[in-house]
Parts: sequence; structure tokens; C-alpha cells
Amino acid sequence: MNLGRYVTRSAKYFPEQTAIFFEGKKISYEQLDKRTNRLARSFYALGMAKGDRVAIQAWNRPEIAETEVACYKAGMVRVPINARLSPKETSEIINNAQVKTIIGDKEHLEPLWENRKSLPTVENFIDLDEVIPGINGYEKILAQSSAEAFDIEVEADDLAVLTYSSGTTGKLKGIMQSYGNRLAMIRKALMFPEVRIKPGDIFIHVGPITHVSGMLLMPLFFTGGCNIIIRRFDLDLLLDTIQREKVNYTMVVPTMINFLLAYPKLTQYKFDSLKGIFYGAAPISPIRVQQAIDFFGPILFQGYGMSETTSFITVLTASEHKEALKKNPGRLGSCGRPVFETEVRVVNEKGEDVRPGEEIGEIIARGPDIMKGYLNDPELTQKTIINGWIQTGDMAKVDEEGYIYIVDRKADMIISGGFNIYPSEIEQVLYKHPAVLEACVIGVPDDKWGEAIKAVVVLKKGQSVTEEELINHCKATLSSFKKPQSVDFVAELPKNPNGKIARKVVREKYWAGQDRRVN
Repeated sequence: MNLGRYVTRSAKYFPEQTAIFFEGKKISYEQLDKRTNRLARSFYALGMAKGDRVAIQAWNRPEIAETEVACYKAGMVRVPINARLSPKETSEIINNAQVKTIIGDKEHLEPLWENRKSLPTVENFIDLDEVIPGINGYEKILAQSSAEAFDIEVEADDLAVLTYSSGTTGKLKGIMQSYGNRLAMIRKALMFPEVRIKPGDIFIHVGPITHVSGMLLMPLFFTGGCNIIIRRFDLDLLLDTIQREKVNYTMVVPTMINFLLAYPKLTQYKFDSLKGIFYGAAPISPIRVQQAIDFFGPILFQGYGMSETTSFITVLTASEHKEALKKNPGRLGSCGRPVFETEVRVVNEKGEDVRPGEEIGEIIARGPDIMKGYLNDPELTQKTIINGWIQTGDMAKVDEEGYIYIVDRKADMIISGGFNIYPSEIEQVLYKHPAVLEACVIGVPDDKWGEAIKAVVVLKKGQSVTEEELINHCKATLSSFKKPQSVDFVAELPKNPNGKIARKVVREKYWAGQDRRVN
């Protein structure tokens, strides 16, 4: 097998059709196929071999997509690195993955080049901007290689991608995705309910294509669609592009939905070309979902998954969103039901399926999209994948119809006075207050209760509310032991490189200097 052959096939079927659009520049399928042939051949010309690791770090640009396809064609392992990481974090990933070739823009590559002695496995540096003295330029390397067809046979279980996460523990984790896992991702895109990507359909990538959004590059290439890439999340650029290019689909994280709905100029744009807005990767309040549907129409799709499952494993479709608004608004808090090849269960501590209703258990999953394991960490792999089932660490409930409702991360649970309290439940209530833009609920040290509940809140521009008013707002909906004991107001909440609120960073301020840490 070789996933790069699907790009070659699309180049045969749709040679002049646009595969990638970026800052006014179009790359056709024929051009994409030839450029990725050149890059794949270049890797071997640089002394690399099948299975070697190629890292890339840059703000969104077409070369990230080209590198993915070229690595598939060459039978190599791609190591995508988020552009928001520091040089120190990046170096740790490069050394852990034993990267042989690193590709980057000037901003990210130059610090690595200057400290190259600390990167003993790296033999090749490739400069996307072609401005750093002494380093090979990306376009120069392509120009020196042949565009003739090129692909290396690989097995489904061969390692294809190493993507990194520090999760809630802070420990670096190299998630090993096989070629079979990535092919399962393509199949999932084709199986997606109510969505059929057709040749010529346009998808705009808002988030980092080194990570979640990039999962959908290959499904678009597989079907002959167009990937519009924008360098960074910018509201005016995003909205202008959707309107001008008549974009059909996009994928966002909840933080982006918050910013969109709060944007004063949103009503100036037209979105009649949009057929689907996919969202996921972090919890979102049902009230925000309802507000988004009120504005954009019934075109929202929610998905739940993780890097370890190679993207979504459950889906709440657009029609299910619409039905929920009519008959069961509480279902907007669901991440949907399993619809792909992946088996998904919610189990209690005994490994039994939870009873529909209020019983809370952990989501586990099994299927062809489950990662091979964590690089160089067999102990963590064995704890995470048990008898073929991945233990996600996400706690959830299930209703009578099989819809799954994520309560929270197991590691984020607050234990106060002996009660288990899940922050996202409180956050969803806070989001219902008209003055609240963002909220993060955490447990803080408390001599009496062990942990006390604190809400850290960002207010909408021009809005005001007192601590007492927000606590009473929560008290009106939640059990008394779940209401926040205190509220801190901040100008902004820290985010991780993928745009999620960094709960661990928020907590650190309040737990600094404490002997006992609650994880």
C-alpha cells in the first residue's frame, strides 16, 4: 500500500483542478503530484531511507501538506510540530523522535540551526523561506529532483506519523500512528454521515494543519476537493475568504466559535456557500452551540476523538443538532454516537457498560484507527491500551438512544468534601450567563474541603457582572456543592498550541508552593 497513490490518482482524474489554495496561489493536482514526487526523491538523495523521520514546523503553508504526501510516497515517518512550541520544546520532540531531516520556516528553523549540536540525529535542515545561510532551500531541492512517479511499498502496520502531546500530565508523549491508522482516517471521512465531499468542494483550514485540521487534508486530496490554507487564525481573513471563495466546509475549536459569535462585524458577511462547520477538540457549552446554529443555520457537526484514535470516533450530525433544538435541547451537550468502524463503549470501574442515565464511566474504543502506542514508552502503552481497547481518560454518560455526554477528563475531576465534581458541568452553566465569554473551573487548595471550586472567567467586551451574581447564577441550576466558592475575573485565559483553554496552566497559579497536588 501507499497513501501517496491517491494523490497521483486525483492528479490523473482532475489534473487542472485546485488541490491547495494559499494567499492567492493555486496548486493544481498535477502540480501537487509532481512536487511531492520531487520531494520524496529528494529525501533519498539526502541519504535518508524508508522509515526515517522527517519533522516539519512552520505556520500554516502549502509545504506542510506537500511534506505529508511526500513522506507517504517515500515510506517515511512524518513528525508534525506545532508552530506555537518553543525551540526547547521542539528540540525535545526532535530528539525523542530521532528526526533525521527537519523542514521549517526561518522563524522556527533558525534557532534549531544555531543549536544544531544539541540535535545529534538531525543530518538535514531544509529552509522553506530560503534565507538562512548554509541551509538547503526547499524549492532548490525540489528543482534538483525528478518529477517522475515515485512511491515505496509500505505495510499497514508500518509507522507513518509521530504526533506529540504532553496531555494533562506534562510528560512528552509520542503518539505512533500507522499507515493503516491514516487510511482508516480517510475511510472515516468518506463514511461521515450527511457529508459527501465531492470533487471541487472547498474546505478552509483555520487551525494548525500540523495537527487536528491537517487530518482532513488527505480525505480532500482523495476525493478531489480543494484545501484552502490560511496562515493563522484571523477573523477578517477567515470571513473574507469564506465569502469570496464560496467555501463549503471548515473545522473549528470551541474557542474560535466564541470569538466568531462575539465579533461585531460578523453580520456583515454572507455564509450561504457553507454546507458544514465541524467542531470539536474541547468541551463547548450547549448555549454556544445554539447561538451558532441560530446564526449559521443547521450546518454544525460535532465530533469527538483524540490523536490516539486518529481523529473522530463519534459524531453528532447537523440533523441531530436540528432535532435536539426542537425536541431535546440537552442533546446539544452530547458528542454524538459511534458511526464509524470504531467500537466505542462507556464502562465503569469493573469494565461493564454503564447504565443509561446518570451513571458515569470512562470512554474506551477499539478499531483500525487506534494508535500503535506511545514511542519508547511500553509501560504507558500497556496502561492505555488494554486488550485492544484504548482507555481515553474521558468520563461520560450515555442516554437510552446511545448518545454519549462527556462529563470531563478523569484527571480534571475536583474532589471537594468527598464529592466528585466535573468542571465542564459548571462551565456550561457559566456560559449561559450573557456576560461570560470564556470560563475555566478548577479546584484550589482548601483546608476544610481539600479542594474548593473556583471559576476563572473572561467577560465579553462591555459586559459586567459581580462574583456574587455569577455564584448565584450557578446555584440556581446546580447542586449547592457544585457551585463555585469564588470567581476570579481575568482579561484572557491561557491556551495550548491547539487553541484549547490550558486548565493546567490556570491551576498552577493556585497550587504553587503546595506540598499536595491534586492531579
